[in-house]
This record gives sequence, C-alpha cells and structure tokens, in this order.
Amino acid sequence: MASNQPYAPTAYSSSSFSASTALRSKIPLDEEARLYRTSAQRDLYESLAEIYSIIVTLDFVERAYVKDTISQSEYTPVCSRLLAQYSTILKNQAVADEFKDLDSFSKQYDIDYPSAISRIRVGIPATVENPVATRPANTVSFTEQQPTSLPNQTASSAKAAADAIANFITFMDALKLNYKAKDDLHPLLGELMTSLNAVTTENFDGRAKIIEWLIKLNAMKATDELTEEESRQLLFDIDHAYKVFYNKLE
Repeated sequence: MASNQPYAPTAYSSSSFSASTALRSKIPLDEEARLYRTSAQRDLYESLAEIYSIIVTLDFVERAYVKDTISQSEYTPVCSRLLAQYSTILKNQAVADEFKDLDSFSKQYDIDYPSAISRIRVGIPATVENPVATRPANTVSFTEQQPTSLPNQTASSAKAAADAIANFITFMDALKLNYKAKDDLHPLLGELMTSLNAVTTENFDGRAKIIEWLIKLNAMKATDELTEEESRQLLFDIDHAYKVFYNKLE
C-alpha cells in the first residue's frame, strides 16, 4: 500500500522550518549592525577606542624618542599628556570594569605595541625615569663644587631648586593629611620627580626610591589606597630623599 508521505520527516520539515523562520524574523536584517544600543554603551565603546588610540600613539612616540627622531623637550610633554589621558579615562568605573586590566585589554583586542605597554606600566616618561646625564644650563651638578647658598646660583637654577623643595613639602603634607589614594598621590609624586630632574639629572640617595613608589602607585587602580604601613614607609622614604637633596644644595 503506497504511503501518503513520500519521504521521512527531517530537520527541515515544515514545522521546524516555520519556527526557524519566526526566529530569524526577529533580527532586522536591513539595519546596520551596531556595538551599542544606548548612549551609555556608546560612551563606553568610544572610551575604549580612545584608550586603544592612546596606546598606538604612545608606541609611536616611544620609538621616535629611542631613534632620536624627536627631542627630549618634545617627547616629555607629549608622553606625559598621553599617560594622563589614559589614567583619566580609566577613572570612569564603567570603563574600568570593561577594560579589566592592561593584559586583558591587549589580549582581547590583539594589541602588539610593546613600547607603549612598557611605558604605561611605568607610568612616567623615560626622561623622568632615566634622565639624560647631559646638563642643561639651568641644572645643578652635585659632583661639582657648589656655592654655599642658593642665592649665589643662577636665578633659573635657584627657582628650579625652590620648586623641587616646595614639591617635596607638598607631597609630605599630603601624606600627613592622610592622603592615600592613587589618584591623589601619583600626580603629586610625578610633579616632584619632574621638578627634581629640572635641578639635576644625577642620581642621589633616595631618588631610586621615588621612582619605585611612582611605579608602585601607577600599578594601582585609581580608587585603590595605600595601607597605613605603606603610607608611613612612603613618608619615611620621601623625607629621607628630601634631606639628602636639600643637603646637597648647601
């Protein structure tokens, strides 16, 4: 007896085909695919795109500096600005949550810019971390015979020394006032290091500790805080560096 059904039911029978068609009909095929549907999502992805562009630009700047294509005076402000922009964007909690950390972000978006990644981890320009030993006209050499007091130095070097001393005091006062968050301390310590390099590019006892603390603070999240023990140790290290620096000026 002949069957009314000429073939066996398959996955493409009318019932399953109808369900599949109904499911596909919910997807607007004539619309442009978007990463976001709301303004908050748009802002998030724009911020992540800004971070990506900062990394690309910073890598170019780092390699240009190494190749001596740009000078120290050109490199330092550009690098400092890019690092500041990077940190500012990540202060947004939604962006920070999506970003996670530098390793995760680099892996997710296949980022291969080692010079930029290294500089971001340090958090300060190469000219601050390792200042060039050549001595500008307004800097002081700690290895040469010094005048007995700052007024006998040139006006520019005296002002640079005064600025450095003021930044030392400002930073120590911040610690004494119980400032412990990265976004409070890192900018102040970076300004202190920059002002020290304006006075001298030579190493002195305590300078390496300042660099260590800059890197440690940079590795923290913006809202992270130092412990009480870390805060006391930081104050001790900065006070020691200040006394050494001040005695060298006399």
